[in-house]
Amino acid sequence: MIREHYPRAWQHLRNAQQTKAAMATLWGTLVEGGLVEESVVTYADGSGAVSAYMAWPAGAQSELTTLFHHCVHELWACLDALVAESVEAFSVQHRIRRSERPRFFPVADGMEGLRSLLAESCMDGALRSQVAMVKDCQPFQGSDGNEVINRIRRGLSYLLDWDTALAAGAVMGAWATPVEPQVHAAAPAVVESLQAATPGALGEEERVLARYQLSSYQSGCAVEAQAGTYVDLCFTEGFDPADVEDTFDRRLALVIEAVTRFAVSFAWLASQVPGSRHVLPADRADAAETWTEATRSSRHWSLEELAALASSDLGLGRVQDANTLTLLVSTPSGVYERVIPHATPLRHHDRRGTAAEMAVKDAAATWGLPDFVMAPNVERKGNGVREISDGLLVVGDRGVVVQIKAREGDPGTAERETAWTFKQLTAAGKQVQGTVRRLKTQGVRMVNGRGHSLSIDSPAVDWVGVIIIEHPNPPQNVALPAQDGSTPVIALLRRDWEFLFNQLRSTHAVVGYLHRVAASAPVLGGEPERYYELAAADAEAEPGDLDPSWTQRGGQSRSVPLLPAAPAGSDDDEAHTMVRIMLEDVATSPTGPAEREAWQRVLASLDSLPVGYRTDLGRFLLDALTTVTQSEEGTTEWRMRTFLAGPGWDQLGFAVCSNLTDHTRAAFSAWLHLRHHERGQHSDLTDLTSVGVLLTPRTDGYREWDTSVVAVNDDPELTDEELHTYQGLFNTRNSRHEGVPEGCV
Repeated sequence: MIREHYPRAWQHLRNAQQTKAAMATLWGTLVEGGLVEESVVTYADGSGAVSAYMAWPAGAQSELTTLFHHCVHELWACLDALVAESVEAFSVQHRIRRSERPRFFPVADGMEGLRSLLAESCMDGALRSQVAMVKDCQPFQGSDGNEVINRIRRGLSYLLDWDTALAAGAVMGAWATPVEPQVHAAAPAVVESLQAATPGALGEEERVLARYQLSSYQSGCAVEAQAGTYVDLCFTEGFDPADVEDTFDRRLALVIEAVTRFAVSFAWLASQVPGSRHVLPADRADAAETWTEATRSSRHWSLEELAALASSDLGLGRVQDANTLTLLVSTPSGVYERVIPHATPLRHHDRRGTAAEMAVKDAAATWGLPDFVMAPNVERKGNGVREISDGLLVVGDRGVVVQIKAREGDPGTAERETAWTFKQLTAAGKQVQGTVRRLKTQGVRMVNGRGHSLSIDSPAVDWVGVIIIEHPNPPQNVALPAQDGSTPVIALLRRDWEFLFNQLRSTHAVVGYLHRVAASAPVLGGEPERYYELAAADAEAEPGDLDPSWTQRGGQSRSVPLLPAAPAGSDDDEAHTMVRIMLEDVATSPTGPAEREAWQRVLASLDSLPVGYRTDLGRFLLDALTTVTQSEEGTTEWRMRTFLAGPGWDQLGFAVCSNLTDHTRAAFSAWLHLRHHERGQHSDLTDLTSVGVLLTPRTDGYREWDTSVVAVNDDPELTDEELHTYQGLFNTRNSRHEGVPEGCV
């Protein structure tokens, strides 16, 4: 679980464990090579001493110190990564404040120091439960009787002390613990007493390990001794063992145990939060690397090659490498490279089929919204049970039935794998048709990715099927068989499923795309090319007419393709993320079971905002929040914007107001009702909906803003007096203060 939730932290922890093992191996080699030199000295009065010193080979002590330094560094890096990856994971749920400040794991020697570190925003964005655990386990906290927590505190205390000592130049050494020294003297000498020395650091100077006294000792009498001493690798700086069991090795094991407990706990706490995640495996390409100008490519395309591509019929090129598929895409701004990496790694502790189902669901919930991702549902049929698909996507009145086929075991020849693929596609296609028939018979209750039970009114949903092939080395250029049945079925590699969600970052947009294509690409794995062929057609399409009611009130026509060439958010990730956070606010608003279906429809309306508009909207909201926060005291300032993607689409309104009161709530509701009413001048309002979102800044530090939602269906039946009042307020552009909002743009 650690590896799936915190891949960077897991790798750092693994590095630390491997470094500890390397230290032990090197130490064992040195000891076997005669690292410890012992001596026995007997004086004329019969007194004597057993001593030892370290005969370090050149560079050996420095090498051990370097290894230990690396181990300590990796343990700190693991703790810091736990915080950083937690912040990344939940960054789609709230905007990260003070993003320029680094996130790290705070460890202090007192409460004042801890408060100072937390004031640096070091854990801002992590879960509250994670922050609470870090506070409780600080080394300065007093014992509360919980031995597990006390062990974690001791471990962090050792780690903090080691880091400080290493920074001051301390080095690795050895620790001698005399246990059972022995002295043997030839007659007539007799051993009268033998006393082991106290444990201590063993260096290049001789250290006495035991003292003895002989009686009847004569010069030349043979005396032999065994030191009976444990000599352990040790970071001797500040080492003060409580007993013989308290060794450096056990302390290092305790520190690694403490860091591991943090990793396990962070992963468990993160897994308890339903919904969205933003964290991706560390080996995935960054967004900035998936869409770059071809002239800046490491492949060094020539200008002649790029010009030829741009002038070709499709304006699309393909390069298939061992690890990635790269498309060259001609756009009005030039030729770009779109890198499409392999699918994300599967979970290691599950079999391939189960792990593939989890990965498919995670991709839809990460780049889309988890609210529209329905987990597989098992129902009883006769004496047995059956599973309703491997999951559904349902957004408004459109749905996708998902079937996943994973290749278990090692692949065989190309012919064998092609045959396997055909067989799985045929079987999965029949399963899709059967699932749709079952769904159309009656509704079903399913649990979505937010953990809510919802009723799927299947007869009202238009379905397509998607078969997702999980294969470690999928066969190339497989022509797909035709699917039987009334429901369209599309076959995708898991890589291409993730490509669509990463490209569009909207469940509504992906589901719309799948309904639009309604059939598989010519060959399995050809979905990215087909996407860009359709994107090119969108870019050249003529925009539709603007609703006349919008023209009358100053609305502006904006034409963007439904399928953008650039990945969503690549032009302004902060602005695009702002829209996602707003959707998360709406999705996580407290609702009762009776309201969830209605709230799901509201969320689907908001997710219908075309991808091409989201960056613009996000930047508008960010700028508006900054502006209204600086408004004069005693005034109310507004910023408003309305979107209508087409005659049959839901109208979406977005507003930012400087404060939240009953008055501003009523004003916002009135504005949305007026905008909805105005559509009725040229359209029948019976089946039309308008949804509005209001953001108002907060100053308590808990959140940056409050989010309010209003939805209007059918005819709002405004009275003449209401209509006159609302038009006077909202259809003029002379003032932005005292509750009079800025006009719609």
